[in-house]
Amino acid sequence: MTAWTRRHCVCTEVRNLDYEEAANALKIKTDWLRDNISKLPHQKFGQNPAVFCHCDLRLIQAMNTAMPAKAQEVLNAPADQAAPTPAETPTALPYQAARPAKRARRAVAQV
Repeated sequence: MTAWTRRHCVCTEVRNLDYEEAANALKIKTDWLRDNISKLPHQKFGQNPAVFCHCDLRLIQAMNTAMPAKAQEVLNAPADQAAPTPAETPTALPYQAARPAKRARRAVAQV
């Protein structure tokens, strides 16, 4: 892939990770990355091994995320169930209520 076809990449500063670093970031085994590299987003420069940026790792995570049916129901709930009723916004207090109460001044004893 070339830079203009990597639409998923939003990195402002690309930090390329090798197999070891990518596996540590994803908390998986390096061998799994090597075995499945043809199905995963990555960069390849000549004869060098594949490298991954953080956007690639985000996609790999999304591709392999299992979503239970119960969680899908919660995420895809009808609009009337999903949106809670908006809470009533309290009105602003008047200026006098926000001011501190007047306090009696104590007389300072003269010695």
